[in-house]
Amino acid sequence: MSVLDRVRGVRQGRSVPELARTALRSVRARASDAYWATRGERTVTVAGVPATFRLADRDDARFLRRFLAIEGTMIADLLRELRPDDVFWDVGAAGGFYTCFAGRLLDDERVVAFEPDPDVRVTLHRRLAGRDADPRVFDCALADSTGTGTLGNPGRERENWQGTPSLATEPGTDGLGVETRAGDDLVAAGEAPPPTVVKIDVEGAESLVIEGLADSLAREDCRLVYCEIHRESERRRSTADYGSSPEAVERSLAELGFSVERLEDRGGEYLIKAEKR
Repeated sequence: MSVLDRVRGVRQGRSVPELARTALRSVRARASDAYWATRGERTVTVAGVPATFRLADRDDARFLRRFLAIEGTMIADLLRELRPDDVFWDVGAAGGFYTCFAGRLLDDERVVAFEPDPDVRVTLHRRLAGRDADPRVFDCALADSTGTGTLGNPGRERENWQGTPSLATEPGTDGLGVETRAGDDLVAAGEAPPPTVVKIDVEGAESLVIEGLADSLAREDCRLVYCEIHRESERRRSTADYGSSPEAVERSLAELGFSVERLEDRGGEYLIKAEKR
């Protein structure tokens, strides 16, 4: 814990024992990260599903630990729900943790990942290397139409806040040019099998993904959607930046035949599970 963190804690009225416990947890976490980085790999089990991850360094170990802490609720529910005949789409696959776990339960052709950021895709492919599963990885961003877009962080973010890149909504935004594809176009062209289970984590652009995948989501055999919905924020893009709202995202899924429940609320965003009625 930094001096600044301690000062903030005092300003927020946190007691000295509470600050000490927080500092101790931080030290233990750092020690754990260093240990697993030295080992070079770590096997973790979620909902009875084991997965082994190669660790390049301590940051890699920290990312795995943070994933389990932050995403544990949703990944556990997903793994309990997956069936051998499912087709899982990991939309916004990032470093590939969901893809890796799903690959332990499903055949190669039944796991499809989407990650437009090339730097992040390097990590994704590294985590998939040496596994029995070899899922299809698309380098495009799923959206409401096929075309091109710009991937970048909003200019209003604080300089010391490292957010996840998302599709720009402002003309002339600096960033990385990427291809956008509507999910239904991929299915219609035979480039990807229609999904039965979908996970969406696209930093505010949830409405675009759902609109471009609406026909596939409406299919009777598409039975589950897990989605991270982003509330309006000054730090990063949200549903409002794409002309939508959390309520509109939930409503669109309901109109496609899903009943929606909240799995977890994190403040700035919340996680939902949408199940076909």
